Order: sequence, then structure tokens, then C-alpha cells
Amino acid sequence: MTPQHSGFSRAFVVMAGIAAATTVGVLSVRVAHGQPPALKDKLAAAQTPAKPVQSKQPDANGYIPQFSIEEIMESIVMPAAQAIWDSVAVEVTEKGTIEKKPETDEDWEKLRWEAVTLVEATNLLIVPGRTAAHPGAKSENPGAELEPEQIQALIDKQRPAFIAHAHVLFETAMGALRAIDARDIDGISNVGGAIDEACESCHLQFWYPNQK
Repeated sequence: MTPQHSGFSRAFVVMAGIAAATTVGVLSVRVAHGQPPALKDKLAAAQTPAKPVQSKQPDANGYIPQFSIEEIMESIVMPAAQAIWDSVAVEVTEKGTIEKKPETDEDWEKLRWEAVTLVEATNLLIVPGRTAAHPGAKSENPGAELEPEQIQALIDKQRPAFIAHAHVLFETAMGALRAIDARDIDGISNVGGAIDEACESCHLQFWYPNQK
């Protein structure tokens, strides 16, 4: 996907580039990646003291959706998926080829917690009352990506479909967890494409439905 996308979709544009590099069992070349420019701007802005975040109150069912889908994606979903993708790789350097994979029991335990985080993050995405983006947010790529209020309208109108997408991501994350528990290196690598596909199918319906 060529355009850059804000928030939720931008996170997976970065991840899609990594998942697309997967071959049979491992990454053929480890993709060099860093923070998206917009995220760097956010980090720079964060150096300026901000007003204290006010706590929201529980709804009738006891839920407190303090942060938006965009923020859940950037802070929880993307880092967990990134850790799974990065756990198995072949890095080609000037000194030769370096294979990366979990080795110790501690490596496997840390990776398992990343998969658990990704699994449970799918439930966070569908908490009732959680909005697509924080108040005042604007698309960083208008025309290619819908504005937050348009995304929210689509989610509200087609909420069963949005929940179904989250459930697909849940199952793919569970696939990663099973591969980790089996210490199946090829399985961990191969599930990366399924995670990317689950995310992108949701983006294409709700974040940038006008793209082909």
C-alpha cells in the first residue's frame, strides 16, 4: 500500500511490509524499519507537558473504554505483532547470514506473552463505546483514507462485520500462540501472513474502502 495512513491503519502499513517479506519458514531478508514520520512527530510533541488525562466513568456494563481503537492498535496490537514477526528471521549482513529464532526458555516465554497480548487485544478492540480515534483526530492522508468520523460511522453501521474481523484476528493470533507452544519455528513464521491478511481485510472495509 503506497499511501501512509494515520493511526490504526498506519501501524499496519509498517507491519504489512514485514509480513510481505516472509518466505517458507523464515524472513529472507530482515526488513529495516523505524518509526513512521507521523509517530516521530507525536513523540516530539510528547516532550511538551500535556494536560492530565481525565479518567472516564464506567458505562452501564462496567466498561471504561478510555482510549480509542487507533491508540489500542499503536500501543498494544502493533508492538505484539511486531515481536512475533521479528522473532524468526534471517538477517543478511556484510559479515554473512545470521539466523534469528527463540533459543532459551526465557526467549520462548517472552514470545508467548506477546502472543497472549495480541490475542487479548482483539477483545479490547470491540469493547462497546470505544471510538475509532481520539477526539479532534484528522486523517493524515485525506482522500486515500476516510476521516475518523466516517470510519466511526461505518463501524457503527456495520458493527457485526467489525466484530467478525476482530474474531478473525483472534484466531490468527491463537495460531501464533499454538505455534509458539509447539516451538514450531516454521509455524511462527508462516502465521505472520495470516495476521497481516486479517488486519488488512478490516482496513479495506472500514479505513480505506475506496482503495482497490
